Amino acid sequence: MMKRTWICLFVLSLCLSDAMAGDDVFTVASLNVDGLPTYIGNIHINPDGPGGETVRVGQFLARKGYDLIGVQEDFNYDEELRSVLEPEYCSGQWQGGIDLSFLKIWKVLFGDRFDTDGLRVFWRSQHVVEQEEAVAWYDSYGKFDHCWDAIVRKGFHRCEMTLLGGQRIVVYNMHMDASTDADEASGNDQGDIDARRSQWRQLRDYVLPRLDERPVILMGDMNSLYPRDSIQALFIDPINATGSHQVSDTWVEHELNGQYPAVGTGDRHLAYDNGEVLDKILYINPVGGLRLKLEAYRLETDYTYDDGTPMGDHFPVSATFSIVGDSSSGIRSMECDSASEVFALDGRCLPTLQKGMNIIRTKDGRVRKVVGK
Repeated sequence: MMKRTWICLFVLSLCLSDAMAGDDVFTVASLNVDGLPTYIGNIHINPDGPGGETVRVGQFLARKGYDLIGVQEDFNYDEELRSVLEPEYCSGQWQGGIDLSFLKIWKVLFGDRFDTDGLRVFWRSQHVVEQEEAVAWYDSYGKFDHCWDAIVRKGFHRCEMTLLGGQRIVVYNMHMDASTDADEASGNDQGDIDARRSQWRQLRDYVLPRLDERPVILMGDMNSLYPRDSIQALFIDPINATGSHQVSDTWVEHELNGQYPAVGTGDRHLAYDNGEVLDKILYINPVGGLRLKLEAYRLETDYTYDDGTPMGDHFPVSATFSIVGDSSSGIRSMECDSASEVFALDGRCLPTLQKGMNIIRTKDGRVRKVVGK
């Protein structure tokens, strides 16, 4: 009997070690899928979008195997995207495509907007999203010019998630106002800059009162550059000033050793002379306890068709995080599922979840530590 107990304990310890090591690392990607319809009415608005080739976008994302994916401009080709991802991924809220009916287009011409934000979050099915909320920006600029930002209800989504290892995080996915190259070159983009700065302020004021012990990831097509949009002053510095949380930008940390480009330096409009791109992944850690550690940042330049042509206007950005901090980060407080096996720390099989520390092996083979109530 003693021999059997030790064998059971040994096998469980190996499973627990492997499970927890794998559960403590995850990948995040952000991608503008350029899903605007090719035409609205007879206006050719998106000649270079993937259109019916959006299934290839899904194939690229599925091949990469990211844990979390935030997509923007997911409008009229969402079904093609999901058809590839859904066997392995779950998906969050989607507000629909752009309604191309004559009546809706007529209403938009006379003041209405298309009722969609083009945002969706995908996550591998091993993870769980408990709650999601969509929020529209207060301010946008340009209805039939300046990238047509005000033609839809742009904004952000907030998701509360539990990862495979039991770690709880919060994820934001967003799309901010854009500028055209021509407007930037001529200095005619102040309205776009003002709209983005308003959006950074709105995001800050929304995020700040909701910060708690959970790490936060913010990703999306921000259309923002540090030299022109005052991101540090508007968003990063106010959160860091709380003393309870710390903001980091994955690109700044990986490429610039944590030193943010100053406003007005370099070419603040067109040239990414310092390697900065419009898509960003930021993260916020609570001071003390569970936190995210950046392991890798990547601009996915292989996001191309077979001939090397980019599949969209943007290359995806991705980041790999590990979860570090309090040694209890892998411990969860929960009720035991009847389909799970429960073990004491000494390897004894238990009839049900006991008060204190337990080891749970679920029917799919996953093993984790659980605190019984």
